[in-house]
Amino acid sequence: MTYEAGLQALDPRNFSGPMWEQLTGMKSNVVELSNPDQYSKAVAEHIAGSGAYDVLDISPAWTPSLADGGVIAPLDDYIAKYMNPADLEDYHPLYKALPTYKGKIWGFFDDGDMFALYYRKDIFEDPKMVEAYQAKFNAKLAPPKTWEEYAQIAQFITDQMAPNVYGAGHFRKAGSPGNQFDFLQQYRANGGKLFGDDMKAGLASDAGVKTLQNMIAANAASIPGNNELDAVSLWAAFLTGKVAMIYSWPPSGRMAANYSQSATAINFIPQSQIAGKVGYAVVPGNPEHATGYNKALSADSANPEAAYLFMQWACSPPVSLARCMLPYALRDPYRISHFKSELYGALFPSAKEYLSNLNNSANVGLLDPIMPGAQDYFLSIDRMCTAVWAGADSKASLETAAAEWNETTDRLGVDSQKAFYTEFLKLPGATADNTVEKLGMAVTL
Repeated sequence: MTYEAGLQALDPRNFSGPMWEQLTGMKSNVVELSNPDQYSKAVAEHIAGSGAYDVLDISPAWTPSLADGGVIAPLDDYIAKYMNPADLEDYHPLYKALPTYKGKIWGFFDDGDMFALYYRKDIFEDPKMVEAYQAKFNAKLAPPKTWEEYAQIAQFITDQMAPNVYGAGHFRKAGSPGNQFDFLQQYRANGGKLFGDDMKAGLASDAGVKTLQNMIAANAASIPGNNELDAVSLWAAFLTGKVAMIYSWPPSGRMAANYSQSATAINFIPQSQIAGKVGYAVVPGNPEHATGYNKALSADSANPEAAYLFMQWACSPPVSLARCMLPYALRDPYRISHFKSELYGALFPSAKEYLSNLNNSANVGLLDPIMPGAQDYFLSIDRMCTAVWAGADSKASLETAAAEWNETTDRLGVDSQKAFYTEFLKLPGATADNTVEKLGMAVTL
């Protein structure tokens, strides 16, 4: 089976792989790959007809092209034969349809990479801070509901507490995926459309300008060096008490509580100095579900039935819960039973609130675009943001990025891309107008 190299692969190497062997006698071989190679190697081995892989760990964004290319196989017949239907219904509605394409199921969703807001309760509840904020803005100091409030609160905390604590921090480093995820979540929450009916990019719009303006204001209110931070260095700044608010992937909450650091494998992350002081909130507007993973069955597997059964077992409610609870694991809760789990809720003092916030975030969350060329579109956004942080004009940078998107679309074929995009728009969470909550499918715990 393929797995992303590093911490992700410790799960099948140390936990699920050995347990599967103990239960069935089947040995497993984990092939660690970089994230881009998880796509390119799968395609290369399929073209070569090597049958090198049985189970593929893939980004949901790759499903349409791998399905159309014959690299992965549909699971519908196996599901009908082997799966308890209740296990499918246990997926949160945002994630349930992610492996679905052209009416077939092409994998099992396996990683709830939902962005959420993590903030310092001790600062937000400090009577002096509350009084000062009320006096300045005639408003209660509370987790922000809009991106304008977010920048305002970040600037207020920086003005009050720097250099000991800064209001916010972001992973804005070029090549780090923070720029693309942050822009996409804010842009769509601001009413921005990714593509028009003619598949021309919609980036160079009022929503695009507003999004960049809000991000620039947030940058200005943030910790020095903000634009050079990656995800790990941002976590370090937050855990050591230098930053009052961040939004990032779910491991942020587990690290803040010092749960993750109980595993030696993750000792490159500093011990949390803010345990017990962190609150959770939904990111203003609509949070991004930033990539995630599906388990998919290789169409060239010599052992497709056994490979399928491993996937079903690994993603089943009890086993997936155990995998998400591994302190070193980077798999994040995604099933309704995960969010309701008493076991998970007892992992650290605020774990129940943490799980509830991840569920609430998924109710209003937005999906990354799932279509060929997604990575090229993402890289254009990253280059655009990096240029703007360096002082480039926002509107001109949006126009440059839009031109790059149009070149990508033309290269891949306008009609073909429109068909993929039309399929994507059918998914709950594809736009701010069809979130799980707006479709009446919100999960309440």
